[in-house]
Amino acid sequence: MKKILILGGTTEARQLAGKLVEDFLVTLSLAGRTESPVAQG
Repeated sequence: MKKILILGGTTEARQLAGKLVEDFLVTLSLAGRTESPVAQG
């Protein structure tokens, strides 16, 4: 399975990760300055 790293922190990044997760091993990375990250899953 191919791996994809998404530099997240936006709604669009989270939506993209959700669409790719069935076909790829997705890692969604948030910047250390993200104040209130939304739970993934």
